[in-house]
Amino acid sequence: MSATVLAPILGSRAAIADPIPGPAPTTTVFQIPVTFLSGCRVGFRCWIPPVVPLAPTATTAAPGEVTFQLARPATYSIDLYDCIGVSVNWKNLTTGATGTAEVRRVPIDYSRPIPQEDLCRYVPATVVTGSGTVVATAASYQTGDHVPVGSGVALFEVP
Repeated sequence: MSATVLAPILGSRAAIADPIPGPAPTTTVFQIPVTFLSGCRVGFRCWIPPVVPLAPTATTAAPGEVTFQLARPATYSIDLYDCIGVSVNWKNLTTGATGTAEVRRVPIDYSRPIPQEDLCRYVPATVVTGSGTVVATAASYQTGDHVPVGSGVALFEVP
């Protein structure tokens, strides 16, 4: 019997199946953060450049996909010195698949007043890793004022 025939007998609920829920999103903070030296700009904001930690995250929601993201650095200030992106290299240890993702700072639109919360935001990067155990390393970009010190590392399961 079809669902159309059973619907009047069993009610409209018989004609529509509930969707099967997918896996709940899981976010893993990199177990080892990315670190870099934040250099001094003109005006010498510091005598000894501070080591700035960045904590990338890896979120798994859809099967075989990971979204890498960055939060605002803990040392964030209005001067934006430490709002830099990272490059993430990943490898699926189960399948051998590899790839690279770039998590970059959102470009600032200087044509309008800029709310404080928009000054240091990042564009997430979603990649298809396939299911399995994934290891990822992340490193900051080197610029005139930023020198990478250590790579961040994370190990996580992708459904």
